[in-house]
Amino acid sequence: KAIMRIIFKTLIFIVIILALIALAIFIFIKTSSQFGAFPDGDSKKIIQNSKNFINGKFVNLNPVPVNTNDASTRPNEKRATLMDWISPAKDKNPLKSLPSIKFQIKNLTEGKFIWLGHSTLLMNTGGLIVMTDPVFNRASPLPIFGKPFSIENPIIIDDLPKVNVVVISHDHYDHLDTRAIKDLSKKVDRFFVPLGIKAHLESWGVDKNKISELDWHDSENYKGIKFILKPAQHFSGRGLSDGNETLWGSWIINSSTMKVFFSGDGGYSKTFKELGGMYGPFDIAFIENGAYSANWSKIHMFPDEVVQATIDLNAKVLFPIHWGKFDLAIHPWDEPIIRVTDEAKKQKVNIATPMIGEVFDLINLPITHWWKSLRN
Repeated sequence: KAIMRIIFKTLIFIVIILALIALAIFIFIKTSSQFGAFPDGDSKKIIQNSKNFINGKFVNLNPVPVNTNDASTRPNEKRATLMDWISPAKDKNPLKSLPSIKFQIKNLTEGKFIWLGHSTLLMNTGGLIVMTDPVFNRASPLPIFGKPFSIENPIIIDDLPKVNVVVISHDHYDHLDTRAIKDLSKKVDRFFVPLGIKAHLESWGVDKNKISELDWHDSENYKGIKFILKPAQHFSGRGLSDGNETLWGSWIINSSTMKVFFSGDGGYSKTFKELGGMYGPFDIAFIENGAYSANWSKIHMFPDEVVQATIDLNAKVLFPIHWGKFDLAIHPWDEPIIRVTDEAKKQKVNIATPMIGEVFDLINLPITHWWKSLRN
């Protein structure tokens, strides 16, 4: 009987602890601004009229699963298991701070670019400073996850020049940073976002009159630059719902001086070939290259697919992004850039490999393999 009483009390204690954890999570979700907001009546009407919004969810052009359970899909690629996350390989994260260059505002002149890590970059084109997917803090709503790798010269928003335009590809945490948007809300003239994301930005302090919310194939001219939202094969969501209540996509940025493709996230599809035929050649393509595994083969690209997408797009230069800042997959942190540079060389594709903070242009492409120094 004494043992039964101990077991009973232990079970009661466990139930109470689990209930308290559940209550804490519920309160956090209800009170945290990290999860964004739901569209208002006007935006909701536009969303419901979108041909890409079916049965209450946005859908890909060709339906694909987020998780690929078929072992025949990319059979030579590693599939992530629970043990891979619990006991990761020692080279999964860099062992030293990433080398970077201290950013100098005066160097970001017309036709120049700067990578700020992951999918965040700045470009000066057509007299405007354009930023993509601003993430300067964590790639997670929780303070214990999503910490960026250590960087020698970290770049903060206060270091940046005046930003005229921000384009956002989708609302995942590693592409849409609540704190960054709050910090940028009064410093940016225009935000271009896919359908549904306007509500997030408004809830974080951005004036609704500064936000342009687009569907796939919509475009808008802003001070001489054309911004076009195009399909990507991905998904969305930042709450506890099953997602896809906001749209995702890639961007074409067309100024008088250059044509740029920004992929956001997405699996390889025939869309790249179609966009290359309709809008190419592109002067440079910023394409996601990282956080892949056989489990996500339809919604993230492998390095060889990144190079093929560049060829499909008829892009003169490939700039691999979506790597080198966060631990989001099971592969070693530098595997994506090693594989994509090898494949680009094999396919004779021009590739830019700048350090974080390095300003460059299309005439003098940075091609140093700086990541090799962290293997010593």
